[in-house]
Amino acid sequence: MRLISIECKEGKEVINTDQICRIRKSGNTVIITTGDDGEIETLFTDIDHAVDYIQRASSHSLGE
Repeated sequence: MRLISIECKEGKEVINTDQICRIRKSGNTVIITTGDDGEIETLFTDIDHAVDYIQRASSHSLGE
């Protein structure tokens, strides 16, 4: 399990990268869908930047 922090419209979300099911664009917003059918509206402007960030992001430590 790898947890990363994502900036979204409501603040920050911590997600398990193993649970990402879909990344899609809706208008000017990139939306990440997780295994529990949750949707996170990110601040990314395109899918390529979102995927690149997810691949490169440092793991999030609990308690910070």
